[in-house]
Amino acid sequence: MDQKKIITTQIIEDLVNKSSTDKVLVGDIVDSMEAIGFGLALMIFSLGIIIPLPPPFPSIISLPLVVFSAQMTIGMNSPKLPKWIARKEVKRSVLAMMVQKSSPYIRKVERVLKPRLTFMSSIVAERIVGLFLLGFSSFILVPLPLSNFIPGLGILITSFGLMGKDGLVIILGIVIGLMGVAISISTVFIGLEAFYMIKDFFFNLIS
Repeated sequence: MDQKKIITTQIIEDLVNKSSTDKVLVGDIVDSMEAIGFGLALMIFSLGIIIPLPPPFPSIISLPLVVFSAQMTIGMNSPKLPKWIARKEVKRSVLAMMVQKSSPYIRKVERVLKPRLTFMSSIVAERIVGLFLLGFSSFILVPLPLSNFIPGLGILITSFGLMGKDGLVIILGIVIGLMGVAISISTVFIGLEAFYMIKDFFFNLIS
């Protein structure tokens, strides 16, 4: 496990250090972590959701999350991207900022990961987890209040659990993701109710 932690952190840092250009291809990011699997790929791209980053970075990275989740659901062994997504570019400076802000927290989280509830790491369980993640990542694409952060946090926590084969953390991530979806939907309904109340108030005022 210790060796895996070293590899994980090193890959994240190499994503920035190995690039000599101002921009990095999304496909290059995925290729560098292909041998590690879906956990690291999901972690990197979900970080871009929960860390405030300038547009259009959040919209670019939400697409790979949908793709990776779908690939987990159908039982693929490693993440792959369609060429039209792989050719998209992100600024190296933005990627560097994301890595710089997240690396200390990643190291802290890795210290508490350990194999627990290992049935959550089975092939069947990972497909079910992928289905949940597909729902969360698809929801992130919808421009609703709070639709990004909490589901994105759920994906991030789940990705840590996948990397560490920690079923408890995987379940925690799914629960947080479901809470995020529920909060966003509730916010929309509350907002609509408030809108109609205000509309009726002003209508009665002028009639």
